[in-house]
Amino acid sequence: MSRSFGESYRVGSTSGVHAITVFCSWDYKVTQRWATRLQHDNIRTQLKELLAEWQSRQHRRSACGQLRRVAVLGLVWLLCLGTTLGCTLAVYTFSELMIKSPVSAEREAVLLLLPLVVCLLNLGGPYLFRILAALERHDSPVLEVYVAICRLFSEKQLKRKGKPEFDIAGNVLELIYGQTLTWLGVLFSPLLPAMQIIKLLLLFYIKKASLMANCQAPRRPWKASHMSTVFISLLCFPSFLGAAVFLCYAVWQVKPSSTCGPFRTLDTMYEAGKVWVRRLEKAGPRVSWLPWIHRYLVEDTFPIYLVSALLLAVIYLNIQVVKGQRKVICLLKEQISNEGEDKIFLINKLQRVYERKERSRAGRTEEAVTPPALLTDGWDAQ
Repeated sequence: MSRSFGESYRVGSTSGVHAITVFCSWDYKVTQRWATRLQHDNIRTQLKELLAEWQSRQHRRSACGQLRRVAVLGLVWLLCLGTTLGCTLAVYTFSELMIKSPVSAEREAVLLLLPLVVCLLNLGGPYLFRILAALERHDSPVLEVYVAICRLFSEKQLKRKGKPEFDIAGNVLELIYGQTLTWLGVLFSPLLPAMQIIKLLLLFYIKKASLMANCQAPRRPWKASHMSTVFISLLCFPSFLGAAVFLCYAVWQVKPSSTCGPFRTLDTMYEAGKVWVRRLEKAGPRVSWLPWIHRYLVEDTFPIYLVSALLLAVIYLNIQVVKGQRKVICLLKEQISNEGEDKIFLINKLQRVYERKERSRAGRTEEAVTPPALLTDGWDAQ
């Protein structure tokens, strides 16, 4: 993720990027026709992205417009959070009813009721969120992905002539959602990553064929490097870390089922590791290093704090390096500006010296051309 940030976001300002893209982007080593066409398309797309970003910065709202927009965004966020909490409470309530219900024919119906509620929430929730997202009216495609938008094709769009646009934001979020479900379910279904790989391969080629045959390019340009950074960031923080926290809580705190499963005789899944270590200790000296690793690297919290401290130190070092690079860039810009002023001063001084020499040369030429009779008449007149 840090490498993606370094590739997509510049250290300094973006002033002069348009000129750099126009005059310095072409690779003159490219000779094949298909490669030149591809490079031409890439430069054109970059220019579209830069111009769209520049236009979005030019259109600024008034104070009243900004306050109105903040109020709308706050209301939308409150509705989204309320909907999410309501769905969570609904799932929790039905799960508690399922656990507490006595063993009978009604229990079978309750067991089917919870998956039905979850499916209904999964089907109806996205449509509600799309309606709320339509009120926000974001202009930036990257911001649309951050707040979980770019929308399904409406009836009005389908009635238009021409091909529909490919929903980039929706497909990105579907990838993140599928990967999150895989990380959440890998503890309970170890073969789930294999199924996910097969599913992604099939969907990739199906969507590629559909994109090339049925869709057109989006009206608003999407910056590929920024979109890749957004995708990796969302995949890291909410998705991977959320799944990791959930799985850690399930392993250390949640009591397994007492009727089925490999952990039914234990209080937590983590105790299975302790039982395995006790067996290894009794197995002999050949595997004595495995209990040592479990005791000093898993149960002891000092290595975790040490790794966290090293990670924070590396992050701090990278931040300071970026700040230093920004300072160096500012100093270089000042140096270039000063050198430009010095050159202008020297050019003006040289121009004045040249004009002075030209005037003196013109004066000597006039004296040399003046006839002697005019000079004599001048002395007589005096």
